[in-house]
Amino acid sequence: MNIRNEKNIELELKLLTKINESENVSQRSISKDLDVALGLANALIKKFVKKGFLKLKEAPMQRYLYYLTPEGMLEKTKLTKQFLESSLLFYKKAKEEYEKEFLNLKRKKDSLIVLVGVSDLTDIAFLAAKIHNVKISYIFDKNNNKKEHCGIKIISNFNSIKSDSKLYFLQTSSVNSKKVYDEIKGKYKIFKPKFLMIG
Repeated sequence: MNIRNEKNIELELKLLTKINESENVSQRSISKDLDVALGLANALIKKFVKKGFLKLKEAPMQRYLYYLTPEGMLEKTKLTKQFLESSLLFYKKAKEEYEKEFLNLKRKKDSLIVLVGVSDLTDIAFLAAKIHNVKISYIFDKNNNKKEHCGIKIISNFNSIKSDSKLYFLQTSSVNSKKVYDEIKGKYKIFKPKFLMIG
């Protein structure tokens, strides 16, 4: 399952969960809570009403109240299972890719390893490095105000690295990953995991 499908499953699951947990919820509040455009929230609700997962009834001031049908509860359970399975599969694939790269880098004695970006992928890469006793020197992230993550120093520019060692970067952020990758690849060697689908 690719990242896009997983995101769709997660979004649909969040929407059904939000409606199931709230008695008085509007499309605007769903849009805000799920951090999606109002049009997308509207389209998902229409899709679920059409499939029989949601019912709606009119409320005062031209509003609608939504609630899950028994079929909707069944769909929510199914989406929860799919989301957990795809998340675990994604974690396994990501960990395997990072482990393989760390094993390659372990043979290069004079290298400093730098993770690019702070995200859930950073944590997966950190665990993969620990498994193979590989030291991560820095995390490079221009948009993070923290000083460290997982005990590793976060830097925001390359000039912070004072070393004659070769630098090897590993992409660990899915946000603006292509842009960041292109910025680094001109100067340094950078590993891009296949699952990020960076061109």
